[in-house]
Amino acid sequence: AQQNGTSDPQAAFEAHLRTNSPPIYGPLFAYKESHKHKPLTCSMFLRWLKSAAKAGGCEAIHGHSIRIGATLEYRLRGMPFDMMKVKGRWASDAFQLYLCKHNQILAPYIQAMPPSTASEFTRLAMPPVRP
Repeated sequence: AQQNGTSDPQAAFEAHLRTNSPPIYGPLFAYKESHKHKPLTCSMFLRWLKSAAKAGGCEAIHGHSIRIGATLEYRLRGMPFDMMKVKGRWASDAFQLYLCKHNQILAPYIQAMPPSTASEFTRLAMPPVRP
């Protein structure tokens, strides 16, 4: 879905099409190397991501971090746990532990929010308590 700001996936996709001009009958996420198109693999994507993070002075990002971050994003957008489990291809309920850890890390920021915002954030991000 289109978003405002630099993280707009639609703008990123359009930039990819302009930059790489993937072949009509080839992989959609192909990139040019030595005047040839190559399919973007997971390992190549992660290699580029790590290189960009290093160039930006950031800590290296791992594939699992992206998966966990996406899970948090889905939860913050109100996606139910059963749908998150399917969408994230989680075989267990381990993703709920990651969500709790995110809340612990974000606690100082949550505490600095206005009370109504903090309670809404916590309601969306925390897994439900099961009896």
